[in-house]
Amino acid sequence: MASLKAIFCASLISLGAADLAQAADLLPPPPAPPPEPVAFGNWYIRGDVGVGINQLSSTRSTLNPFNPLGGPAPAFARVETAIGDAAITGIGVGYQFNNWLRFDGTAEYRTSAAYRSVNTYTAFCPTAFCQDSYTANVASGVFLANAYIDLGTWYGVTPFVGAGVGGAIHRFSGLTDIGLGSGYSPDRNIDNLAWAVMAGLGFNVTPNLKLEISYRYLDMGTLRSNPITCGDVGSCFFETQSFRLTSNDVRVGFRYMFADYARPAPPLIAKY
Repeated sequence: MASLKAIFCASLISLGAADLAQAADLLPPPPAPPPEPVAFGNWYIRGDVGVGINQLSSTRSTLNPFNPLGGPAPAFARVETAIGDAAITGIGVGYQFNNWLRFDGTAEYRTSAAYRSVNTYTAFCPTAFCQDSYTANVASGVFLANAYIDLGTWYGVTPFVGAGVGGAIHRFSGLTDIGLGSGYSPDRNIDNLAWAVMAGLGFNVTPNLKLEISYRYLDMGTLRSNPITCGDVGSCFFETQSFRLTSNDVRVGFRYMFADYARPAPPLIAKY
């Protein structure tokens, strides 16, 4: 009799377990967690466009010591010196080391900017003072190695700061001098050390695509022209134009991450 009761109880337990298993099959699957990026090993490419608000400092106009006229250098007074802005187009490749540190190398082209300077002088001048007007164009290529610190992400927005160092290649071209006569300077290519500091905001468009809006201060070194010559060589001062070139850049760019993001598991299908 006892064995019959044991068999009966075991049967009831088996039927209950089967019913629970069948009910579990009918329950909807739990929601899949959102994809998470890997913590290390994220390569990316980038592209940027923007505008560079160029600035001049340490402007000078000099006299060649071999001036055939001899005598003192003309007393120059700089009336006006200015340079136009430049459009920026850049590309780069980088590596996201972890969630807060990344590095990249960038190359950019800065369109030709118009340089203009107006000087007055008194030496060798037939009147109270004479005035020369200089015009030229400056185009640049900039190559930087950059490091960035991402300062955390809130609602898909990541503020960051960064710094870069590298080189700038300038083309100082078309320099002319219009005054009592006219003169010109042969074009010159100039290689300089360049450095930058920057700050901006990154926006998550998709898990792999980031939009960046940033400000950058860029120092591109000192540019000096070749000596200016003129038709009547005996009346030339053979002066050179020189200045330090910096820029306040505003840029918009995209970064595309090659990270392998976890994909959600496909939903379970209940079997009947």
